[in-house]
Amino acid sequence: EALMEKITYQAFNFTRRGLLEKHKLLVSSMLCFRILARKKVIDAEELDHLIKGKQVAEIPHKPESLNFMTEGMWAACKALEQLPCFPNFCQHMESEALQWKK
Repeated sequence: EALMEKITYQAFNFTRRGLLEKHKLLVSSMLCFRILARKKVIDAEELDHLIKGKQVAEIPHKPESLNFMTEGMWAACKALEQLPCFPNFCQHMESEALQWKK
């Protein structure tokens, strides 16, 4: 475990030196997500939603209170509801629409 941490850190340091400043955060995040996924700290499906921005295939009707959202945003929210960690996400958005609009 300690050897793996040292190798990962050294690989990151060598990679970091060759990157532009604006890309360092992106590469750091990607490396962090990969490490957490391999250690099974982050669920693979949740990580897919975060990185790919999954959407439902058939976009359901969007309530009038959420007109500030685009159809793509609404489809992504409906896709998030399929994950166990976001139960009733869209119902909460509908009931707290003013808060979400801010």
